[in-house]
Amino acid sequence: MHESDRQREARKRWEIYKTAGQQAYLQNQLVQSELSWLSSLEEAESLGESSQQLVVSLEGLSEIYWAQSKYAMAAPLCRRLLRIYENTLGTDHMDVAVIANNLAMLYHSWKKHEDAERFYRQAIAIKQQHLPESHPDLVNLLASYARLLYETNRTEEAELLKANTGAFAQTWKRSGSWTAMK
Repeated sequence: MHESDRQREARKRWEIYKTAGQQAYLQNQLVQSELSWLSSLEEAESLGESSQQLVVSLEGLSEIYWAQSKYAMAAPLCRRLLRIYENTLGTDHMDVAVIANNLAMLYHSWKKHEDAERFYRQAIAIKQQHLPESHPDLVNLLASYARLLYETNRTEEAELLKANTGAFAQTWKRSGSWTAMK
């Protein structure tokens, strides 16, 4: 199947907007980065729901919203990413766990604890299938989940998790990393 002239032009424009969004982000020009990523998303929408450009645009824009603490703007983009990943990669793929973890961190920061817990549990279930229990990604994820348990006054559960996993071997960080399919 041949790419149409319209699609080729959209891909070219998308690349320009994506690059501008990345450069503005690196220069901490978050408003300009957001505008560029929004433009890249507009171009990517014309390339199809499972296009790499759409995924990259959603990830880039959600990262900008995360950096600005615009959680209400980032959440729908991340949920859309999660659906795309689940549909294209399968529900137990490690990249699905990355997006679920990002959603958990987003909702945790937003103080939407029920949503955060649901996504922490999803990410944990997947990562436990693929990683040894001492892997830093799993340890950090469990530590973040334990902190959520403490914050929601579930100290006994948090202590049990800590005791069974060594979940506090490393410190919790707001990674801002949204790069599963790049």
